[in-house]
Amino acid sequence: MTDWLVDVSTDPRRFPVVHHRHANGTLRAERERTPSVTLDHEGRRVERWTFACACGELYTWDRRSAA
Repeated sequence: MTDWLVDVSTDPRRFPVVHHRHANGTLRAERERTPSVTLDHEGRRVERWTFACACGELYTWDRRSAA
């Protein structure tokens, strides 16, 4: 089971701080520079950001536009 610790800001413009928990501690996951961008079924822009831990595990986070 993967254990991710995600600290999401109340400001929707900010990225979350993501850590990956391991048996001997936690490592901060680094955000990749470019998201994949799609449109959802309502036509809103969705950015999918990937965070990578040094161990190779990946975490994805979606940010949707307001309108």
